[in-house]
Amino acid sequence: MDLDLRNELEELLDDIRKRQRHIEDQVFLISVLDRDGHNTLEQQAKLKHERKQLALQMEMQTKLLHKANLQP
Repeated sequence: MDLDLRNELEELLDDIRKRQRHIEDQVFLISVLDRDGHNTLEQQAKLKHERKQLALQMEMQTKLLHKANLQP
């Protein structure tokens, strides 16, 4: 695998892990706020956006992995 491609994959994986952790934290926070009776519409909208970004990052990771497998 090309070194640049490997580095790009590693950086992307690190970003994916960070975003997944952030999403988990936000889900927990929203559940606590909901339980306490707070309005969480804004947090839920941000969470929806974060999940979309995560999906895009994972799609990019899949494309890079596919590209890496096609390289000699």
